[in-house]
Amino acid sequence: MRRMLTLAGVTTLALNLASFGTGTIPPRTDSSRAALVSLGQDYGELQLWATAITEATDTLESAERTRALAHQLARVMGPLEADFERTTAALSTSQLEQILPLWERMVFAHAGFAMLQARAASLGGDPSIDPSELHDLAFELSVVLDFAAQIQRLVLTELITPPPTPIRLS
Repeated sequence: MRRMLTLAGVTTLALNLASFGTGTIPPRTDSSRAALVSLGQDYGELQLWATAITEATDTLESAERTRALAHQLARVMGPLEADFERTTAALSTSQLEQILPLWERMVFAHAGFAMLQARAASLGGDPSIDPSELHDLAFELSVVLDFAAQIQRLVLTELITPPPTPIRLS
């Protein structure tokens, strides 16, 4: 008898909690556009770094300065991963479904960023670094940034543009 009363009490409590929670959760605010814009700004800032490093490595002669520049580049690239994760989390499931082919390309670009950041960190610890190695890295980063920025703009456009609706004449 005691077991049945406990089971009935737990069942009643579960049903009350389940009915209490329906409809009371406010809709999630859409922060995806702001996150995508922020990500695009990060790409722009990194592109400035890549351009400056590409130009600077043409005149660098010191391995120590080249190493310090590579280390700084790795540090500047660091926050991009967290911003990409925030942007991904800001997208709803339906938005991700809408832009999935584009987002797959964006993920590919970020895998390239991760590899380039690891390479920059490695070069930043190499006492015998040659400026041409950092030059090549900055050039590769610039190419990946161009690709990612282009995809970011396409994603933003896709999410902003309302889907076409057929016009009905009655």
